[in-house]
Amino acid sequence: MNNITLVGNPNTGKTTLFNSLTNSREKASNWHGVTVKEKEKLYKYKNEEFNVVDLPGMYSLNGRSNEEKIAAEYLNKHKEDLVVNICDANNLKRNLILTLELLKKGLTVILAVNMANETKLYNYEKLSKILNIRIVEIDARKNKSVNTLKDEIYKIYQNKKPQNTLNLVKNQLNYDDLCKILNSIKINNVNPYLKTNKIDRILLNKFLFIPIFLCITFLIFYLTFGPFGELFLSVFEWFFNKIFEFLRKIILCLNISNIVQDFLINGVLLSILTVLNFVPQIILLMFFVNFLEDIGYMSRVAFMFDGLLKRIGLTGKSLFSLMMGFGCTTTAVLTTRNLENKNLRKRTVLVLPFISCSAKLPVFLVIASLFFDSYKYLFVFALYLFSILISIVMSIIYNHIIKSKEENFILEMPKYRLPNLKKIFIDTSSVIIEFLVKIGTTILFFSVILWFLQNFSPSFSFIGSSNFSDSILYFLSNKLSFLFGFIGLSGAGIVVAILLGIVAKEMVVVGLAMINGVSGSLELLSTSLILPTSVCYFTPISSIIFLVFILLYSPCMSALSMIKNELGTKIALYVFFSQFAIAFLICWLLYHSLTSINFLIFMLAFIVLDILFSFMLKFRHKKKHCLGNCDACKRI
Repeated sequence: MNNITLVGNPNTGKTTLFNSLTNSREKASNWHGVTVKEKEKLYKYKNEEFNVVDLPGMYSLNGRSNEEKIAAEYLNKHKEDLVVNICDANNLKRNLILTLELLKKGLTVILAVNMANETKLYNYEKLSKILNIRIVEIDARKNKSVNTLKDEIYKIYQNKKPQNTLNLVKNQLNYDDLCKILNSIKINNVNPYLKTNKIDRILLNKFLFIPIFLCITFLIFYLTFGPFGELFLSVFEWFFNKIFEFLRKIILCLNISNIVQDFLINGVLLSILTVLNFVPQIILLMFFVNFLEDIGYMSRVAFMFDGLLKRIGLTGKSLFSLMMGFGCTTTAVLTTRNLENKNLRKRTVLVLPFISCSAKLPVFLVIASLFFDSYKYLFVFALYLFSILISIVMSIIYNHIIKSKEENFILEMPKYRLPNLKKIFIDTSSVIIEFLVKIGTTILFFSVILWFLQNFSPSFSFIGSSNFSDSILYFLSNKLSFLFGFIGLSGAGIVVAILLGIVAKEMVVVGLAMINGVSGSLELLSTSLILPTSVCYFTPISSIIFLVFILLYSPCMSALSMIKNELGTKIALYVFFSQFAIAFLICWLLYHSLTSINFLIFMLAFIVLDILFSFMLKFRHKKKHCLGNCDACKRI
């Protein structure tokens, strides 16, 4: 087999090149430790098969981080493989430290200089002759010259002759010598970070950073849930409802029993349609987040919040996992593998379930539209702020319980670049595909179980969804409803929705729709939830408490399973029961507060206090930042 290993510093474009070579859709980000372990895939070129392995980012073969150890161990076991060393043209001096180590180890190396088209700084033909290796200038983001690289790889395996790097080993070419060589073959003295520095003077200003960050975040929520998002949603909702009606008519025409018809329409189609109606908002939200990440802004957010995170027991490395938590808690827990400090990893995992994942978004949209439709985006924005605030408080608590030494945070700070829309669409579509797969598996499976429990009595006779009080579901949920009454969430229907959320948060909305017996239309669902005659209905106060409880209580089964796999059964059980207890406590306090004070005053006070708290933590810590293109970097 023709084996190829992709090696390079973090944020040089390894995973992007991996995707270009193998036509894959792996996540590529401007973050430290995005590639948690090696990934591999085959591709064909000129009737030959090549196996490509993408290793985690590394600065040195003797690095101490978990990612560097994984990469170095793999290279030691596969010395015969062809190594494609990816370097960033904007940081070539620093990236070549690893190149020298690879050459002195006697490995066969092709140097792929990524983003070379952005700034033509060096004469790469001369550098190729000096190092005695092949150099290919590529742009992995735009898929430029990737076929040229494939051709070079093909030629090496056709010749089957190892390159001669013994002269480098004998002469002990060091970094200082390499710097002199690079200076001698330099074409121009343009600073590739000139424009980036000017933008950073504004965006990273200690007085402007948090206001700008909050404004950007609020703008994303406004575009997602405001007039633009509503228009986008209406188009999708019309399309999905047309499909639903078409399938419903087909089922009604089939010569099958009424029970089977009811099962297919209300148990299968209805549950899928209810969740599909939230796809538009998830598309918009993830598109904007991926947009900010692709232009280079999100890595700066990680850098600026590093000081704050250290105050509460986390680091900038943790922020990647925390940001992933806004997408999916399960995936976010997996990314904590790049945290080599065990206690830091444990604290990060314990905080992650308090971050509001995208699966909770459908619940927020439905309930917030009941009484706060005109300011729905503001309400959802406040919920996300609240989740961040609770995460900060819990992190401070866990920092005093689970102590560890402070770690240095090294982050590649990329240049600001124009967004690659193709990459953004691919990253967004991967989230949507994952969401749809969940609909087709877990959600559909439990929707069927829910339909059975709702339509059959304890004696297993069919009663239909209209007789909820006689169903197995009512019998089971009614036993627990008194407990939720202490926090203002009375009613067996609400209890069912909460319990279904343990399976998957999307199931909360499915449960509400099925219990109230409405179609997949969000408008009809919202109307049913404010009618006292409905099986499950809300008041303004109970809707707020319900949303906060959904925000804080136990993560879904897949997230708990991932926590169990990563940290053990005891930690998973602790997360489950502790978050239920915290959710009950906060909702109990909230219930008694809302019944005694004006809601608007409460919301305004909460947002003001939340912002002031963020400012207070931010300005207690001062730090300098390095753009990665200075001479001091050779000391890394």
